[in-house]
Amino acid sequence: MIVIVIIGVLMALILPALSAARVRANETRVITEIKQLEAAIAAFKAKYGIDPPSQFSLYLTLQGWQNDPVNFGVAKRIWPQMDFTMGAGAGVTFPNFWQGMAQNSPNGALNMGSGECLLFFLGGVIDVPGTGQAPIGFAKNPLYPFSPRATTTNREGPYFEFSDMNRIKDVDGNQINEWYDTLPSQVAPYLYFSSYDGQGYRLNELPLTAPAPNGAYLYLHDVYRVWSPPQGQPPNEPTAPASPAYANGLPNPQGSQLLPPQKSQSCQIISPGYDGQYGAGGIFNSNLPNSGLVFFDPVANQVKPDTVAYDNLTNFNGGRLKP
Repeated sequence: MIVIVIIGVLMALILPALSAARVRANETRVITEIKQLEAAIAAFKAKYGIDPPSQFSLYLTLQGWQNDPVNFGVAKRIWPQMDFTMGAGAGVTFPNFWQGMAQNSPNGALNMGSGECLLFFLGGVIDVPGTGQAPIGFAKNPLYPFSPRATTTNREGPYFEFSDMNRIKDVDGNQINEWYDTLPSQVAPYLYFSSYDGQGYRLNELPLTAPAPNGAYLYLHDVYRVWSPPQGQPPNEPTAPASPAYANGLPNPQGSQLLPPQKSQSCQIISPGYDGQYGAGGIFNSNLPNSGLVFFDPVANQVKPDTVAYDNLTNFNGGRLKP
């Protein structure tokens, strides 16, 4: 009986340590992959001259492109010789199922958000509908880079090895897939935001939602930003009026945009961590209490710790945002 009790005590001591070690190992794999994704973005830029956009609309007709000069300009920079009439069309110059997707879209385009852009521009075309399908790069034919594999096997990329088909999923049901991290049972994809070669992050690309019933933001409403207390001021919660991100102790969204973002010249890549939630974004400083992670709860009319962001894993910090 004594031996059994001793074994039970030892197990109670050992199991939490083993579990914590497993969590750290899992998170280290994600951090390593985020660095690899950054390297893939650099490889894409070396080939095409610009960083991948983190929001993009891809049209299947010349008229569609011409009605959207912003995305038309991005596409022309990446593929300057592309035939924007799409030539022979579905099944030849782009995958067959794209046509139905465009027809069901309000603007007649394949509309990609941040996670979708990460997979599309680093992986290339997925020419078979559904999740769990491997991207096959872009066709080297300068006129028709979206040609499916049945049309041409001469391809450019992928720039990242999207080898685990179980991690290629469609979070919003629009038939455009995203890439998920390696954490067990992950329910939300990586997010990617481009600084557009240092020109600035675009807040309209953020997946803003209303607060959840518990007051926590499920999605970012700002990119992560740099803030430090003024010289001589102790590092209390970042609610001092000296910060343009705050006014009278409450978040000031317009002011927060004046703060320099993390990774201002490149991009932000964000895993939601084990809880599958990204949090609100905004100030991050590991020297501040709770790493400076707060959000404004409009129901309580007060600033609260952004606890769902604590376990986020990013390319601007070497581990959890709050250890």
